[in-house]
Amino acid sequence: MRATLFLALLAATPAHAACQGDEAFSCQIGAKTLEVCYWKGMLTYAYGPEGKPELFLNERLETVAFTPWPGIGSSLWETVAFQNVGYTYEVWTSVERDPEATEPRSGGVRVLQGDATVAELTCDRGTATSMDGLYDLKAGIGQCWDLENQTWGLCN
Repeated sequence: MRATLFLALLAATPAHAACQGDEAFSCQIGAKTLEVCYWKGMLTYAYGPEGKPELFLNERLETVAFTPWPGIGSSLWETVAFQNVGYTYEVWTSVERDPEATEPRSGGVRVLQGDATVAELTCDRGTATSMDGLYDLKAGIGQCWDLENQTWGLCN
């Protein structure tokens, strides 16, 4: 049932051209591309064959759920989440902090229904890019990250 609903959601979402604007994150997952782009105050999520995404979502920069690295742990990681009809598409990226680490940056997308993970796709080795620019984009519209409360709000 879940797989059928998940596939139905994909089919119900119209395909568009590839992301417009500036790339915030991208990677390859087999023959498909995962992209997050910024254009005119919107972040876009696109997943599918290059130039023919199967799923295309938009979210305003002001409201998108971007979680920056909290400054602790053995890896630098960030996530950005897009909502679509009861599902969350959480794009993530991570890289080891150890300067001697040999693993390249990793990334992917988790699909959640509520708190339950219904799908998880991992980027092909070495294809994930950084999401570092999203922090600057949020700061550029006057938002500051509250580490204690794990939320974005207006800067004082």
